Amino acid sequence: PNKNSQEEMMKKSQEMLIDITADGVIDDDELKDFIKIQNELERISITVETLQLWTEQMIVGGKINIDKYNALKE
Repeated sequence: PNKNSQEEMMKKSQEMLIDITADGVIDDDELKDFIKIQNELERISITVETLQLWTEQMIVGGKINIDKYNALKE
C-alpha cells in the first residue's frame, strides 16, 4: 500500500478505537475490531523497535554519521 492509503488506514483505525473505547466498555460486538486494532499496533511497535535497533547498529558500526544524525534530529 502507498503512503496515503496507509495514512488513511491509520486514521480509520484511530477513529474506530476512539469510538470503541469512548464509553469505557468494549462490548462483544466491538471486540473483533478492538483485537484487530491491537494487532495492528503490535505490528507497528515491532517495526519501530526493529528500525531503532537497526539505526543503533548503523551508528555503532560507523555507517551513520552520529554528529550529523543528532544535528538533524534536533
